[in-house]
Amino acid sequence: MRRRYSWLWMIVLMQISTPIMAEGGPMDEIMLGLSEEMTRIGDGIWAEEFSTIALAAEAIAEHPLPPLMQRLKLLADLGSNSSQFMAADKALKAAALEVVAAAKQEDLEAVLNRYQAVQQHCVDCHSWYRNSIQPQN
Repeated sequence: MRRRYSWLWMIVLMQISTPIMAEGGPMDEIMLGLSEEMTRIGDGIWAEEFSTIALAAEAIAEHPLPPLMQRLKLLADLGSNSSQFMAADKALKAAALEVVAAAKQEDLEAVLNRYQAVQQHCVDCHSWYRNSIQPQN
């Protein structure tokens, strides 16, 4: 009986949180922040400002999580794919930390190679999300 009520409560929370997923919500803010940090890394590469590169990559690795309600909604939408999504986020963070390490060593070639891996993680996740979760128009 208690389990049934916990599921009911979860459904109610997801319905309440639906507006959070709307355009301009917290997830969009997080994605915009990640995009800005990716741009900052690119700018740092052009100027060979390794401290800028390291700070931006660190910000990507430590990016904020969406609010609890939005996370619950996202995990519900992902269903059995939620572990894949969390693994992709973990891989992104690891790749970003590799950029930090390369920047601290002032190794531009390593920064470029590792930055490319970060970009690939972003593109892969966006493509996967678009094809698996978002409704097709």
